Amino acid sequence: MPPAEFLRLLRAAFVYTCAQRGFPMDAGNDRFIPEFGVRVFLVEDNPEHAFIAVTVIRQLLGEASEVIVAENADEAVGLISQFTDNDRPDLMLVDLRLPDNGGFSVLSAARASESCAQVPAFVITSSLYDQDIAQSYELGASAVLCKPLSRASLREELIRIGKLPPTGSAGATKTH
Repeated sequence: MPPAEFLRLLRAAFVYTCAQRGFPMDAGNDRFIPEFGVRVFLVEDNPEHAFIAVTVIRQLLGEASEVIVAENADEAVGLISQFTDNDRPDLMLVDLRLPDNGGFSVLSAARASESCAQVPAFVITSSLYDQDIAQSYELGASAVLCKPLSRASLREELIRIGKLPPTGSAGATKTH
């Protein structure tokens, strides 16, 4: 059995077990399950911003999260074309200001991809141009977040789209 299929079945079994024990999860629940890790596709050309984003993702969604990083639009579009229903990401974070308007091409490619069309795509940007923000939403962005990415802003948007419960995410937001 391919690893992706095994993880899908394991996740389904976990959701079923939670439902049997009275936890607020059912087979139709589309929330992230941090204990099993969340697969995040990050498109970011700045290594410092990529490091911050990976840190925020792991703090919020758990250390088991898998983060796939593409450093430019061409690499991202190539990976998007290779994703299948069994290995697609659960979330995409796309730097809008990649060279040559690359962030827009990544969003377009994701929405044109059969396996990624419904994956939430969050744009991360330092752009304050209303036109950039509007175009991001026109191309299917679920949210536009300011750089550098913060745990609070990512958490708020994941709650807004129903991917995290309002009360937090399974210990991933603990502070010491």
